[in-house]
Amino acid sequence: MAESRRVLITGGTKGLGFALARGFLEAGCRVFITGRNIDTARKAAANLANELAAEAGVVTPAGAATPEGAVFAGAGDSGVWEDNVRLASEAVAAMGGIDIWVNNAGVNQGGGMVWELSPEVMETVLRTDLLGPMLGAKAAFDAMRQSGGWLWFVEGHGSDGRIMAGLSAYGTAKRGLGYLWRALAIEVRSAGSKIKVGAVSPGIMITDFTMGALSKMDGEDRKRTTAVFNILGDRPETVAAFLVPRMLAARANGVRIAWLGGAKIAWRFMTASIVKRRVIEY
Repeated sequence: MAESRRVLITGGTKGLGFALARGFLEAGCRVFITGRNIDTARKAAANLANELAAEAGVVTPAGAATPEGAVFAGAGDSGVWEDNVRLASEAVAAMGGIDIWVNNAGVNQGGGMVWELSPEVMETVLRTDLLGPMLGAKAAFDAMRQSGGWLWFVEGHGSDGRIMAGLSAYGTAKRGLGYLWRALAIEVRSAGSKIKVGAVSPGIMITDFTMGALSKMDGEDRKRTTAVFNILGDRPETVAAFLVPRMLAARANGVRIAWLGGAKIAWRFMTASIVKRRVIEY
């Protein structure tokens, strides 16, 4: 059954955000994607609209109805409160409301131990990956307070407490994010809110995000990491195809949807010598 829900996705111009946007559009939703740069955001929206329209034999500009929905774009910094408020307002004006808000925008620290990171990098990572989702949550609550809806968070390395050298700032932010969405799920329940909260765990994806980190490695470190990526890594499109229908079907507040669970991880390692997955090259 086609969906008609209105979805805002922060950081929707590439990677998982872009793949989620396409998935929601294909499900019949209307989608508003955000990015840091308006030209980039509009180009991504146009690409989404044209990809879907081309499947029906027509070319459609961003903002116009596509066979499965409509896509719109806005620009702002998720770590700035005023930008969140403005983007929420733009999305409501474009789509008539917001039913699903996906806090997806994020940045990596680019490698380096804590003492090697500049204060600017530390601030950027924590502002974007932790403060941004918190501000986005407040903006989403203000926009969906009366009608209700879903607020989703995207987990990452560190959300489950795992630690890796060179990802201290990013992992700290994602660990805090894990607390944030669980706390919000409890708060909306205790307040009797119409809004529900959930999280998605996409696992290891092959994006500019992960490839940038890989490019900074060399020798055995790069070889080992590439081998792990080829066993556990997936393309954003594959992950989004799994996540979107489950996000749309979710009913219980506090739900967590994981693409790469323990059983799947164990199976991939057990069969690695037989199933030669090659998502990236050495």
